[in-house]
Amino acid sequence: MRRIVFLLFTLLASMTMQAKTRVSDKPAFASINTSDLLPVKVEHLKKKTVVHFRMNCAHRRNWSMEGARLECEGRVYKYISGRLITHDGPMVLSDEAFEIGKEYDKNPMQDSLILTFEPLPKKVVMFDYIEGDSASSWKIFGIRLDGKLHPFRLPAYKKPENTGEPLKPLTLTYGKAKATIRVHGGSEVSYFGDTARNPLTGDYEDETIYGDSVTQFCHPAFMPMCPQFIGYPVDPSMGDIDQFWLYIIPGETLTLDIDAAACVARVHDFAAGKPAPSDCYRVGGSIGDLNQVVLENMHFIRGFIKEMPVFVKGETYALWCDKVWTCYDSLRQDVLKKRDYTQRQKDMLQLLVDNIYLATRRNYEPLLQWRIGYGNDISDVIAEMKKTQTLVDPHAKDLMFYRDGRSFYLPLNLSNLPYLEANGMDKGEVYDMMKAYASAKVVGDKLRAGEVQPDSIIQSVHPYFQQVLKVKNDSVKIQLERLKKEAADRMKPTPDAAPEEMLNAIAAQYPGKAVFMDCWATWCVPCMKGIEAMEPMKEQMKGLDVVFVYLTNETSQMDAWSEQVIKIPGQHYRIKSDVWNKIPGLGAIPQYYLYDRQGKRVWETTGFGKETLKEIETEINRVLEQ
Repeated sequence: MRRIVFLLFTLLASMTMQAKTRVSDKPAFASINTSDLLPVKVEHLKKKTVVHFRMNCAHRRNWSMEGARLECEGRVYKYISGRLITHDGPMVLSDEAFEIGKEYDKNPMQDSLILTFEPLPKKVVMFDYIEGDSASSWKIFGIRLDGKLHPFRLPAYKKPENTGEPLKPLTLTYGKAKATIRVHGGSEVSYFGDTARNPLTGDYEDETIYGDSVTQFCHPAFMPMCPQFIGYPVDPSMGDIDQFWLYIIPGETLTLDIDAAACVARVHDFAAGKPAPSDCYRVGGSIGDLNQVVLENMHFIRGFIKEMPVFVKGETYALWCDKVWTCYDSLRQDVLKKRDYTQRQKDMLQLLVDNIYLATRRNYEPLLQWRIGYGNDISDVIAEMKKTQTLVDPHAKDLMFYRDGRSFYLPLNLSNLPYLEANGMDKGEVYDMMKAYASAKVVGDKLRAGEVQPDSIIQSVHPYFQQVLKVKNDSVKIQLERLKKEAADRMKPTPDAAPEEMLNAIAAQYPGKAVFMDCWATWCVPCMKGIEAMEPMKEQMKGLDVVFVYLTNETSQMDAWSEQVIKIPGQHYRIKSDVWNKIPGLGAIPQYYLYDRQGKRVWETTGFGKETLKEIETEINRVLEQ
């Protein structure tokens, strides 16, 4: 009897405790400025509110927090205490007290942070988590305790009316390609990608204007651009690539409206479920319907699709390509059957499929490696493919791409020129423009390398490209003349060496001296901070046997680079990007190398932080003392 009474008492006490504790698992939140810290559970108790976070940054960098608070209905709820938990799978390795302001070392197993705050109001539905007031501090808005998603901010999606009108050939227009992006319920979306560069001159010429959650991106272009606007995930199938991949075309209009809360909910495991993709964004303007096709068929953009055929031992390259054609054509037909596209949109889809088919034929090595599995040796497969590789394609006659002006809706890849010539597609306006573009690009590459061209060379290119090349040529001429006057002793010619020997060849030009190399770029903020921080140290080392060498590539615009050459004492090299990209081990920047008096590399590090400057000074002095 006593045992039964005890059990009933225990059960009643447990039920009473649960009644006082409201738990919200996997709560929805409206928008975040980071994916490094995510709320996964909220315990709403009488005397405290406990928020459980998942840490996504500790595996890749050191981290710290400047503060922590909750905000609800205009009131602040103070931080009380915290716990930092490290797991090895399900096993807890450590459960330690968390300290605000302390810098924690990188630890791939550190994954959970539990913070306790003053209790929120009893009937609260939503609150914010704020780490601090700086622009870089973590902020998570609209954390919901009612198990619901945030209301959608965009009107219901309406499919375009199918008038039967086909995609008309496009006349190339030299002007600004523009997109206007509005974010509803969140901050602006950032631009990311090399497509901000003019493909002829290599200069970053974009005009990106931010304000009131509106971003306007413009780029002077002579063909479509493919900017990737990042900041909000579109679909879980995109993995961790949070982007809207859009095509913008001079003379055409494009708008993108984004529901920040819906996009975030689309890729998180909220208890309330997920919105439909159509709830996340709207595209509009004269080419909005075409970009709708792009966003709904990203597998045709990336090419990494599960249906990709493997290469069977004994078959030829042509047979494998035939399977690729069948694969893509089947996917295209399936999509066209399932989706109510207009004829314009169907034609756009045809262009996308044709484009990825040609890209697969051309770049089969990484695609086969992905299909067979990374870590598996596919050298025998590639060797067999190359034995029978051919540009002749029986399906070339079935392509819409490269047939007429509709091709100008997508960027033209010069790597396909040999394919067109091998398959009798070397006539007409598309081919002629591609050849003209190829000739203009040769001149542009020389200008990017800082080689002034005679006026006769500029005038020899197609009139469509002459103006941009003339402006670039005049700019390079002025910059080089200024460099010769003000910093001729600093600008050095790049040695004629293979990429794998480039750094050694540069170090060898300074025998008997310690050579400190700084791999940087004008657009790299950490690089510029490191350069500025090192100037006092360089001043103290004047007269010693140490040379400071600065290496950059063509992503640093010539005008910005020449300004820095004049400002930064040292020896400066501007390496061609195709060489730079093949230098072993040179990835992220800033990257620092130190060579001893015998030309041997003795030290290197990546990135610039609090301790980097002291470490650099110590290592240079160690070499000088030898």
